[in-house]
Amino acid sequence: MNIYGYKNEEGELLSLNEVSLKVTLDELKGISKFIEHVILQMETYGDDFGHEHLSDFLKLRGIPEIVIAGDS
Repeated sequence: MNIYGYKNEEGELLSLNEVSLKVTLDELKGISKFIEHVILQMETYGDDFGHEHLSDFLKLRGIPEIVIAGDS
């Protein structure tokens, strides 16, 4: 697993060693449902799986983005 992130919207993609999430219980439940959704997508599409965005899954804008991409 590799972890990447941006310092800001104009910044370059950085390799990260650690990610810390400060979340409410409801936010964590949403992230958990998102991860379950991505697992099903990866199982269904295999090597053809691209990536999924948390904001698209939750249908919310203006939240910090989490993107999960396949590693194939």
